[in-house]
Amino acid sequence: MAAKTKSFRFMARVYKIWMMRHVDVPEEVARALQKQMKSAKAGAKQAEVKYIPVLAQVNQASARTTLVPAGGGGFRMQINTALRKAARADAGEVVSVELRLDRASREVPVPADLRAGLKRHPKAWKAFQALAPGHLRHFILWYDSAKSPEARQRRLERAVDHLLERAMLRTPSRPRKRRAD
Repeated sequence: MAAKTKSFRFMARVYKIWMMRHVDVPEEVARALQKQMKSAKAGAKQAEVKYIPVLAQVNQASARTTLVPAGGGGFRMQINTALRKAARADAGEVVSVELRLDRASREVPVPADLRAGLKRHPKAWKAFQALAPGHLRHFILWYDSAKSPEARQRRLERAVDHLLERAMLRTPSRPRKRRAD
């Protein structure tokens, strides 16, 4: 049975950077959430936590989101359009925010037909496995949104082509040379 995580409440102003809205998370709240996250990963490598998955409630509207680094050691929470409209808040307004660490997995399972199709092309399968977590999630959701067998087959062919192209164009990683100032 998973331990219940403590929630943190605060008031924050909604800011706008270009099109995105966000709130700055108070330093003490971010530190406490980081501490909870590190204790949840007991035994794992204790590296600095860069992204913090949270369950957020903004003016009684809920969403799963992630706190992202804001520079200077601070964190911010992006407010997407759906959450902003549900919370009836926009840039310049002060909102009530409640954050709780989200311990649930965000991993999307790979559909069996996609897995089988990609495994027939080892280079495509390797390129698929090398995708960043967000790109991988987006890729799987795109593929899985096709419902008919014909559409899934067309998407599988497109996916293999895309991944093979990606594998061929990818240059081997080399350590970057430091610039002498």
